[in-house]
Amino acid sequence: MNLILQLVFPSKVGFNLEKQYHINVSSQEIEDSQHLLICGDPGRVHRISSLLDNPREISFNREYRIHIGYLNNTPILVSSCGIGAPSTAIGIEEFGKLGVKTIIRVGTSGILSRNVKLGDLVSATGAIRDEGTTHEYILPAFPAVAHPDVIFAIREAVTHLNLQDRFHEGIVHSKDAFYSETPELIPDSANAKSKWTAWINAKTLITEMECSTLFVISSIRGWRAGGIMAAIGDTESGEVIIDHMKGQKEAIAIAVEAIKRLL
Repeated sequence: MNLILQLVFPSKVGFNLEKQYHINVSSQEIEDSQHLLICGDPGRVHRISSLLDNPREISFNREYRIHIGYLNNTPILVSSCGIGAPSTAIGIEEFGKLGVKTIIRVGTSGILSRNVKLGDLVSATGAIRDEGTTHEYILPAFPAVAHPDVIFAIREAVTHLNLQDRFHEGIVHSKDAFYSETPELIPDSANAKSKWTAWINAKTLITEMECSTLFVISSIRGWRAGGIMAAIGDTESGEVIIDHMKGQKEAIAIAVEAIKRLL
C-alpha cells in the first residue's frame, strides 16, 4: 500500500510533488502567479486569456485547461475547472498549494430574480450553500461570502466599462444538480418547487454551481475570491439567450479589469 501511495500520491508519504496531481502544473510553470481567473468551460479559457498580454497554454489535463498571460508584467492564470463543486474544489485547492491567493470566477447562470434579464451581469456577494462539497469542509452555519476587495474591484470594473445598466450585485444560489431547476423532473416535485420559490422570495438573483465552493474554501484558506456571472437562461420560462456570447464577453472583460485593480 505504501508503494502505491508513493507512485500515485508521493506528497502523502513525504515526497516532493513537483506538479499538482489533477491540474498537472508546478509553481515554476505558473511563474509563482498569485492571481487566477476560473471558468467551467475549457472553451472559455482562450476567450479570457486573449485579453491578457502574450497568453499561452501551459497544461490541459482532465477538465483543467490552463493558460498564463500577463497584466503589467505580472503573470495571471486562467483555468477551467469543469462543472460543479467537486472539480472546482480540487482545482482551487491545488492552485492554492502553488501560491495562488486571489481567484475570480467568470461564469454563466440561470435567472431567479425578475429584476435580472437575459444578458445581464451578476456579481456574487454571497452564495446559498445548496451543494454537498462545502459541507465536507465546514458546518452549514459557516457563510459563503466573497471577499470585499474583489467585490469592490468588480464594482469599479463595471463602472469603468460603463455596464452599470446591466449589473446586479447580491446573493446567488449554488447547487449540485443542473436539472433540479425543473421541479417536474424531481420525484418530490412539490417540495422542489417550494424550495425554488423560497429562493426567489428571498431575493436571490441567479442560480449557478460553483460560487459557494469557491467562497467557502477561499475563506478557510485565507484567499480573496469573487464571481461575475452572465445570466444566459431563465429558470422560470426556460428561455435561453440566443447570442451565447451576450453577457459572457462582458463578464470576461469585467473580471480582467477587476484583476488589474487587485494587482
